[in-house]
Amino acid sequence: MSALPAHYEALRDAFGYDQPAVDVGDLDRGVVERAFAATTNESALSAAAGGDGDGRETLFVASAGLSGTPHVGTVAQMFAVKRLEEAGFDTEFLLADYEKVAASGRDLEAVRRLADDYRAFLDGIGYEGSVRTQWGATDVMQTALRLAPHVDLADTPEFDVEPTEWVDALQAAYSEHRDGPEDEADTTDLGGDLASLLCLADFVHPTLADGYDQTVFVLGVDEHALVLANDHYLTDAPFDAAFEGLFTRMVPGLDGHPKMAKTIPGSGITMDQDPSDVRRLVHEAHAADGDVPPAESTVFQMLCLVSDYGADRLADVEAACRRGGDDWEAAVDAYADDLAALSRAWPA
Repeated sequence: MSALPAHYEALRDAFGYDQPAVDVGDLDRGVVERAFAATTNESALSAAAGGDGDGRETLFVASAGLSGTPHVGTVAQMFAVKRLEEAGFDTEFLLADYEKVAASGRDLEAVRRLADDYRAFLDGIGYEGSVRTQWGATDVMQTALRLAPHVDLADTPEFDVEPTEWVDALQAAYSEHRDGPEDEADTTDLGGDLASLLCLADFVHPTLADGYDQTVFVLGVDEHALVLANDHYLTDAPFDAAFEGLFTRMVPGLDGHPKMAKTIPGSGITMDQDPSDVRRLVHEAHAADGDVPPAESTVFQMLCLVSDYGADRLADVEAACRRGGDDWEAAVDAYADDLAALSRAWPA
């Protein structure tokens, strides 16, 4: 078993996560099981209801840290809530701008300009759900102040879990190659604590103040511990915050990197690249993969995460990938064109 599929399995076993394989409202399980690697509670997904449905009124939230232009893995978070919004759910895409100012010392105006570009891109790809920043959400800041007397951020949770081969490779890649934004600067412990407190408020606010029965946070599987940490911080808080995690599969990185990352140069296909380069990089990723099964194919994983393909079409493409040959080559060609066209939505 290759590193990523083995990582997913180990993660589910270590933390008791479910492998999502259910319809989520009108989102077919054939899409769900190909896009998501794990969830904290599959029953919460089955019980989710939009504003007019039976069940628990649910807000699905995805987010992006604003450390650079989105790569395909970031766009996967956007497409996750796009699909869920089209399936009838309330959704939100959170542009986590303040955390980069407080915890990474980034220039506020630079981050806000990047947030505007993200917002324009979300509109350009046809996402019709809610989009918000941390900076502009004063009501969530008020929730953070309500939480402050009850939260000890120094009491960080510890997880007695052996790192997988994929986690070791990712940590090594960040250690060797990480290159953050030029305006990134040292900050204080207080800055980091404020960013963490606001992140916790992001998790709590929809059920505490906005009337939802539950919130499901859509995160990359590499960020799954954020859900566990925020649950831990609320141990002694007098609030009944109902949130779960739904974790997308990862997009393998280019040039042998374990994932696409904004701060690992050359690891990702980014939306500010020329469409011809996007198309070329899809084909190069396909060539580098060679004859691999769908679970290990970079292009198939991108296609599952960043496309409007429904369950039947994904099943057909998966079968073509497994067989190889002309049908799979044609599917790769078509997807390279689709992703190149998508990149044109990024503001010039």
